[in-house]
Amino acid sequence: MKNKFKILIALALFTGLYSCDKGLEDLNENPNQPEVVPTSNIFAYSTKRFTDFSRDAFNSGRLTLPWLQYWGQTAYADEDRFLYRETSAQSLYDNTYLVAVNLKSIIDQNSNEETKDIAAAYGNNNNQIAASRIMLSYMFYELTNFFGDVPYYSYGSDNETFQALDVNNTSTPVFAAQEDIYDDILKELRESSDMINTNEPVFTSGDNIFNGDAVKWKKFANSLILRVANNLRGVDPGKANAAIDAAIAAGVMESNDDNAAQAYDSADANASPFWAAFIARTDFAVAAPFVNLLKGETGNFGPDPRLFQMAAPIDASIGDIKSDTYEKSTDYDDYLGIPYAFRNTNFLDRTTYSFMSSNILKPDYKEVLMEYAEVQFIISERNGFSQENYENGVRASMERWGVPSDEIDTFVNNLPPATQENVLNQKYIALYMQPHQAYADYRRTGFPNTLVMPGDEVFLPAAQVNGLPPENRVPSYTFEAGPVNPSVTEIPFRLRYPQILQTLNGTNRNAAAAKLSEGDLITSKLFWDVN
Repeated sequence: MKNKFKILIALALFTGLYSCDKGLEDLNENPNQPEVVPTSNIFAYSTKRFTDFSRDAFNSGRLTLPWLQYWGQTAYADEDRFLYRETSAQSLYDNTYLVAVNLKSIIDQNSNEETKDIAAAYGNNNNQIAASRIMLSYMFYELTNFFGDVPYYSYGSDNETFQALDVNNTSTPVFAAQEDIYDDILKELRESSDMINTNEPVFTSGDNIFNGDAVKWKKFANSLILRVANNLRGVDPGKANAAIDAAIAAGVMESNDDNAAQAYDSADANASPFWAAFIARTDFAVAAPFVNLLKGETGNFGPDPRLFQMAAPIDASIGDIKSDTYEKSTDYDDYLGIPYAFRNTNFLDRTTYSFMSSNILKPDYKEVLMEYAEVQFIISERNGFSQENYENGVRASMERWGVPSDEIDTFVNNLPPATQENVLNQKYIALYMQPHQAYADYRRTGFPNTLVMPGDEVFLPAAQVNGLPPENRVPSYTFEAGPVNPSVTEIPFRLRYPQILQTLNGTNRNAAAAKLSEGDLITSKLFWDVN
């Protein structure tokens, strides 16, 4: 009896201890966080976050949009004069890797035997991997074009220098050579296109670029090959042509219906980056060099009706543009660009320059990642600047911006013949609001050739001169680049590496900087920039 009692006590104690242990396990779990985040949610967050930071008021509005003279600043002109902020370089660098981690997690979930069946609930496993690889390729292409050699991640390569995101093995990844990054991006895009199953959706939800359409993702991958390969034309035309020809054969964008664009909502919380920027401030207007090109005052094309879709007349206030209540005008005299890099811009009367149109300044504006017009311009260049593809590109751009069909016909029928200058200047117009790619094209080709350069004298329109205070009233000014060292006479060739890298990854950063022609300066050209 005594032994039986001891056994009962022991059982009671064991049960109690076991119950306590189970309770402690439960305390270690966060009931508000799922063990596996749905890949569709990660993808939706990742593509939005990427376009949010890469196209925002600092990393686009105060960097490549003014450097390519699409826009200018209304309050001061420091960044227009190449005095860009360190925070822009660090934001582009840091945020690219943060988004890359998210996209890699989608790849990992769809590759891991323990999680791939769960991930399959949100789309075909291979399709999700392919879309994530395509977006990673897009992001690393832009990142390496800004800086040169950078830490790089590849899904399908065992190159020992591709150490980015390998956090289990290193916190100081080496900077992969830009030439190797380009080669691998072309491979990644080719393999991504090939692995897409066009009979199943990429994602069942969460795809705010193509709404899960696998056929369009495949075309996007092949079209990006054209963009990346074309940047190699000056250093390896054979490789560029072979990659472009293979991509065309595999299927590229065929119309504006195939355009890749990140969608946004009409609510402020999920609105487009520039809508958010203009909620509290009015820092940007359309720059004079771009307006003058569209008015036909520079270039070879004459007046371009896209002006009326891309900019607003000078009498339109920001409030009226945001509410889309201003009176549209088709009179070219009603449009003036803000003087580019003018030190007294903040003294200008705001009724003497044009803001962007309500087609752009709206909460649900779609940020275009790549469009059919660019594909046609690249094919035109591949074919020795062919007339047919040149005309196709212009027509596609005008259609996307909503120009009436009869005006499109008139403009296209009167285009000057396809030449390097004419094709690339038209490509520049079509890349409006895609300034990072326009920046790459300019460095590669030297076009457009309608930009104002440091040292140029710029004459102001009479309306702007008369609107200046008497003490600031001047008929002209000289574009003076900022006091950078060394001084620059044209658009910078790259961004400097973020300063924080000297502390966090100094050895590898220094090794990458030493490979640059002039060190870690904006005057060092990247390997493909041989124009």
